[in-house]
Amino acid sequence: MTRIDPDTGRRSTVETAVAGMDNAAFDRENRMLVSSYGSGGVTQVDAHGTRAVVGRGLLGPFGVTADEAGRVYAGDHFRLADGDLVTGDLVQSVAGGASHGVAAGGGLVHITSMLGDVRTFDPGTREVRLRAKGLSEPTGIAVTGTGLLVAETGAGRVVHVDEADELTTIAHLPRPVDVAVDVRGCCYASDDHLGAVVRLEEDFPVTVVDGLEQPQGIAVLDDALHVVEVGRRRLLAVDLTTPATRVEADSLPVGVPPGLVREVPAPTLFPPARPRPFAGLATTPDGALLLAADGEGTVLRLTGGS
Repeated sequence: MTRIDPDTGRRSTVETAVAGMDNAAFDRENRMLVSSYGSGGVTQVDAHGTRAVVGRGLLGPFGVTADEAGRVYAGDHFRLADGDLVTGDLVQSVAGGASHGVAAGGGLVHITSMLGDVRTFDPGTREVRLRAKGLSEPTGIAVTGTGLLVAETGAGRVVHVDEADELTTIAHLPRPVDVAVDVRGCCYASDDHLGAVVRLEEDFPVTVVDGLEQPQGIAVLDDALHVVEVGRRRLLAVDLTTPATRVEADSLPVGVPPGLVREVPAPTLFPPARPRPFAGLATTPDGALLLAADGEGTVLRLTGGS
């Protein structure tokens, strides 16, 4: 932040440690209050330094993932937020913009963007590689043995991006939202128009579970497919061997809070419009589930004992 003396024109710099400052106001004590579009919150700035008035937090979150070491990443629109399962710190801005879906694997983090591209971020070198561009509302993303699987929601298809960044259509669906891959390499997709989760076979999609209200995030853990049913605010587990279905958790803080109606504005190129709703789901190395609770701005860790 730059401070300018109106009498002398002298300039001085004030370090606020607030990325993405967008608005400022002064109180009666002449203390400045600044907000951030990137991490939320309100920070007081005065001659003595800075103080958090309203704590920073997540704007979504949307997609969520954990790498092999258990480090958590969340797609949070203006940033890719990262954190650790022990500390729960998920507000450090590390890469990207308009981040939506995320998937980790092999020491890398893969991101879909509301700007229509797919990127790969290397946390070690902090380099970002463009993998695909010009997609229509890419949302969920998963790592396969040969590349990346992406739900291209606006185009009604699921695509594969190989190591050479070549794009291939895997399946056509009305409105795919998220994708997942099991240990056998079988691919799955949730579709909020069908109200179902399907397995992507070579010839045609096979329904795994249907009759759902707004299925969004999906993840495979052991022999169960887990799906976030946003319309009923619950987490379902579908046994892939029987296939019995059970409710794992309900009253989840996902989707628009009860009693509110949120209109989705027309998309714009830049800055990106309001993020599309997406309650992502992912597994952790120690067998838990991570839920992007976009209804309250948190990431929840769900275990079998909770």
